[in-house]
Amino acid sequence: MRNSLFNKKIPTLLGLILLGLGIFSLTFLANNTTLFTTRATPVYAPTQVRITNVSESSFTVSFLTEESVLGTLSYGTTETLGQIALDDRDQQDGTPKSYSTHHITVKNLKANTQYYFSIIADDKIFLDEEIPFSAKTLSPLTQSPSAQSPIVGKVVTSSGVPSGDIIVFLVGETTQPYSVLSKKDGSYVMPLNAIRTKDLTAYAKLSDVEPLSMLFVGTNETATATLFPTQINPVPQVTLSNTYDFTIGQEPVLSNPTATSSGTQVSFPSFEATEVTENEPKILSPDQEEGISDQQPLFEGTALPNESVEILIQSNHEISTTIQASSDGSWNFRPDTKLEPGEHTITIKTKDSNGILKTIRRSFTVFAEGSQFTEPSVSPSQATPTPTVFIAQSPTPTLTPTPTSAITPTATPSAEPTATTPTPTVVPPPDESPGSATLMISIIMASIIFVLGIFSMKIYGVKR
Repeated sequence: MRNSLFNKKIPTLLGLILLGLGIFSLTFLANNTTLFTTRATPVYAPTQVRITNVSESSFTVSFLTEESVLGTLSYGTTETLGQIALDDRDQQDGTPKSYSTHHITVKNLKANTQYYFSIIADDKIFLDEEIPFSAKTLSPLTQSPSAQSPIVGKVVTSSGVPSGDIIVFLVGETTQPYSVLSKKDGSYVMPLNAIRTKDLTAYAKLSDVEPLSMLFVGTNETATATLFPTQINPVPQVTLSNTYDFTIGQEPVLSNPTATSSGTQVSFPSFEATEVTENEPKILSPDQEEGISDQQPLFEGTALPNESVEILIQSNHEISTTIQASSDGSWNFRPDTKLEPGEHTITIKTKDSNGILKTIRRSFTVFAEGSQFTEPSVSPSQATPTPTVFIAQSPTPTLTPTPTSAITPTATPSAEPTATTPTPTVVPPPDESPGSATLMISIIMASIIFVLGIFSMKIYGVKR
């Protein structure tokens, strides 16, 4: 009797355990499906690129990224760029940090000069389509700046939390666009004494009846506000995700985020940025230790767009030159004179995306004209620039090929570098996500456990 009950209770207990495991597994998977998904778009791609605060000696570039990444500018007076500017929050200690709202002021510039820049986000380079962005500094003014009071206020997130990562923009009907970053407590101060007219030829004199438009940009939220110059010190507190018109009262919130009740359009145009592919310094052709039959080979590689590339080919007669990479970052060079048969080295020097001079070397072998070459009897690293590395044309070969090492029998230039991609986001197909297969297998296993639990209880359950 006892054994009978024991035999019945144990399978029943096992069924309850299996049933519980099945329910737990299915519940866990249902609540944690996002753990098995992959990100569809790059988190580093800059959006809402804006140029503000242009003066005779500086300008500011701001942009957003989906998540916090390192963001800098590479700039210069030519499209070769070469100088690096850090985020305003990092310029004091000189250490770049990750942000999702980026505000970079390029300082100590020459007046009335055209500057070019690219955006570097997460070590990826972004241009204005296929060319660098540009901004021109202004000519100095002989008149004195105005005595206009600064804009002072405070902005908080929709949850009421102050943030030091909110960009505050200002534009008037007759003024240039201006911007500042909020402080850690959410407060901001925007000096207006040096703000210029829209045509940039004089300091602006704000009229008491001229409405000003403000845009507040946080990581995932924005707010807009319209006010008169008489209301700027201080501006009533702004909460993100709202639209304010202080020209008709202190606290109105409008449902239409693109226009105010007074009819003034909130307009803050921005640029799009395009990621540059294959932009890091590389030598694409020749490959390391490659054998080449062409005595005037075509050398190819990649570098930063429009960056200078120093090339040195070391042989009996050295060849030294400097070329410029194209706007998509590709470069190529073919020497004017033939290279002697034997072993050679090509060295390139150019700046990487961090502004550091990078040196890359490749060794290769040039074969004499009219010769055919096969595998040498020694490894490529032991090869010497003597006739033993190839077999001259003759009825009877003098060397036996060794199958354990090889030199490519024909010159094979590497593929052309990928052209600039016009869209900075790349969306992988959903069915290529490895997490999808893992999720499906987990659900199937959990379902099997669940069914086994019910089946076990049905067969071995204790009858009353």
